[in-house]
Amino acid sequence: MGLKICVLGSGSKGNCTCVWSEKTALLIDVGLSLSRIEKCLSLFGIDPYSITILLTHTHTDHVSGLEKFVKKYNNEVYVQDVSYYTLFDKCNIYTGNVCRFTGSEFFVGDITVVPEKLSHDVPCVGYSLVCNGKKISFATDTGKLTDRTVTRFSDADLVVLESNHDEDMLRNSTKYSAFLKQRILSDRGHLSNATASDCAVKLAMSGVRQFILAHLSQENNIPELAFATVRDKLSQHGYIEGKDVCIEVALQERMSGLFEIK
Repeated sequence: MGLKICVLGSGSKGNCTCVWSEKTALLIDVGLSLSRIEKCLSLFGIDPYSITILLTHTHTDHVSGLEKFVKKYNNEVYVQDVSYYTLFDKCNIYTGNVCRFTGSEFFVGDITVVPEKLSHDVPCVGYSLVCNGKKISFATDTGKLTDRTVTRFSDADLVVLESNHDEDMLRNSTKYSAFLKQRILSDRGHLSNATASDCAVKLAMSGVRQFILAHLSQENNIPELAFATVRDKLSQHGYIEGKDVCIEVALQERMSGLFEIK
C-alpha cells in the first residue's frame, strides 16, 4: 500500500486534510469542528488517537479545531519552529504535545515528511509526504509557487494545489477593502485560478497527473470556474482532463473523493 488522501474540507472557513498509509495517519491542519472530523475519520476506520497533526501555519481557518481535538485525543502536533509561540497564542494545548521542526525532513511512522516553505503573510509551509515510493505534495496559502517548489513537487503522484480566487471577481468585490484585495493578490497572499493553472501545467509537464484544487474563496471564486480554468489551461498544452490528468475541486462543506496512490 502507498498513500491515501481525502480533503475533509477546504475553504475560507476551515481546512483539514487526511493522508494515511497502512501504518500511519496524518491530518494536515485542523480547521474544522471536532465532530465533523470525527465523522469523517470514522468513515475510513481511522482511530483519532492514532493521528499525528501537521500544521501549515497558524491562521484561524487552519487551527480553529485543534485545541478540542488534541485535548480529547492527545495527539502529537508538528509546527515549524518560527510558528511555535504563535501557536500557543491561538490554542491552549499542552507544550508536550507539540514538536518543532525547521526545514529538514522528518519521519512520522512510515511516512517521510518534507516541509516546503511557502510565500504567505505569516510563516507557512506546504508538505511532501512519501511512503513506499509514492508521493503526495500539498501547497495552499501561498501567493506564488516558486520554480524550486515546482521542481520539488514534480515527481509527486498527486498535488493538492491552492486555487483561491478569480482575479476579476476579487477586484470587483464590494465586500473586500482595497487593502485586503491587494494582500490576496500579492506574492504573500493566495494563488488565483489563473496562477494555479500555470502551476498545474508546469507540474503536468513534469509528470504529475492528479490534482486537487483547494482553499477556494467562498466570496471570490466558484468551484466550476476554478475547475474550468485549470482544465482549459491544461487542455491547451495537450493534457485532457479525464484522460491524461485528473482534477478535483475540494469544497468547504463536504469531503473530496478518496484518492489511493498505489
